[in-house]
Amino acid sequence: LTRSLSITSVGQSTFEKAQGEKVTLPCTFVLSEEDEGPLDIEWVLIPADNQKKEQIIIMYAVNRIYNHYYAAMTGRMQFTNPDPRSGDGSLDILNLKSADTGTYQCKVKKAPGVQSQKIQLTVLVKPARTKCSIEGSQEIGKDVILKCASQEGSPLLSYDWRRVSGIQELP
Repeated sequence: LTRSLSITSVGQSTFEKAQGEKVTLPCTFVLSEEDEGPLDIEWVLIPADNQKKEQIIIMYAVNRIYNHYYAAMTGRMQFTNPDPRSGDGSLDILNLKSADTGTYQCKVKKAPGVQSQKIQLTVLVKPARTKCSIEGSQEIGKDVILKCASQEGSPLLSYDWRRVSGIQELP
């Protein structure tokens, strides 16, 4: 039985953070004596829409960090440890944005060992001010539409309507 590298950060696999915060996605690993090839660490964003391709967002290969593949996060992400050879390939994402929500996969390779781990990140956005309006003429016997909506917020807002004065029940 050959022993090869193993990922040791097996705790939390889902993270919820507020927009603007920082998150550290864990990916620690231990190598074995059998692993002799060059160390390669890749972080990949797996889109929720399976029509789209996986996107490499940062990688460590041949003793260098490559972090220019994913423009949406340029300047907002880094390996937690500047030297991932230490066994820490964790990823920091700064100033989180709603679009950062997704499944992230850490892949660690050092031949013959290969391991990966997926982490789900949800970025929560506080709701914008709710705007309400009335459509239709407010006359007896006429229909009116009462509208309330907020342009952003995650999870999406739900609304509950109640009559606060008068005795008649609403339909």
